[in-house]
Amino acid sequence: MIVTVTLNPALDKTYSVADFALAGVFRVSKVQHLPSGKGLNVSRVLHTLGVPTMASGFLGGFTGKHIAQELDRLGIKHDFVWSNCESRQCIIVLNEEKGIHTELLEPGPFLAEEMFSHLEAKLDALAATTKWVSFSGSPPAGTPDDIFYHLIKQVKARGIKTVLDARGPWLQEGIKAGPEIIKPNWDEFQALGGPFSTTTAALWRAQEIVAGGVGLVLLSKGHEGAYAVSPAKVYFAQIPAVKIVSAVGSGDALVAGFLAGLEENWSVATCLKFANAVAISNACNVGAGVIDLEQVRKLESLITITELKLSPQ
Repeated sequence: MIVTVTLNPALDKTYSVADFALAGVFRVSKVQHLPSGKGLNVSRVLHTLGVPTMASGFLGGFTGKHIAQELDRLGIKHDFVWSNCESRQCIIVLNEEKGIHTELLEPGPFLAEEMFSHLEAKLDALAATTKWVSFSGSPPAGTPDDIFYHLIKQVKARGIKTVLDARGPWLQEGIKAGPEIIKPNWDEFQALGGPFSTTTAALWRAQEIVAGGVGLVLLSKGHEGAYAVSPAKVYFAQIPAVKIVSAVGSGDALVAGFLAGLEENWSVATCLKFANAVAISNACNVGAGVIDLEQVRKLESLITITELKLSPQ
């Protein structure tokens, strides 16, 4: 089983609106409610792929109950730490025809220090039944920079492998715990080790991070493709041009697809190919972490994986 941890979940409301602008009155043609936050998106994709998963993290209030009810409706198992604070809601305004979206993200609740002790106990309880824990997304304001460092160290001490998909100081501190996989996008990686004037310079930095104790760097460049940097090899996934509906959640789908491949003991190259097909399918559908399995199979055949030989620094 793969456990996903989301410290700041949300109820996403996606409004389909034609010709949305900053001022005016607009009629919504379609509304979609989804339990979200990056870890929940990973769990939703894993569930669709048939991979056992458990969503955890923090929930609270009326919105938290709504998120839990939606997870139940989708058949996604969950085991959260509950607080007295209200979980957040986020609004996505989408123009499907033009592939344009606007996101309004609430900040989420402040979490008292004892809440993290409860989460550590929760992860201890789940440890016996999981092989991977995926930590995804930014914590609420006021969360210590080293929170992912401590959580990763905790689960790794129990022999569990970890993924970290975060940004800023949480990523900077989290990699010091040596997660098996990190998944920054290009902007996040620039902030972590850059700035980089070339992709080759970024890949050299990724190899340095791997040499420092991270197992693999999964570096996403959006419509340009993605890289997997392991201790032995560097792979690049060249992806086809497609009509994007909404890219929200595509990075989470990439993580889920890669983990699903690892569960099948696939090679890094095969995992990268499948993960990109899953991520593209997400971008072709409305809703974060929403994919089409038939579409994934078709897309997989259109992706080319190349092993790269980096030029000397």
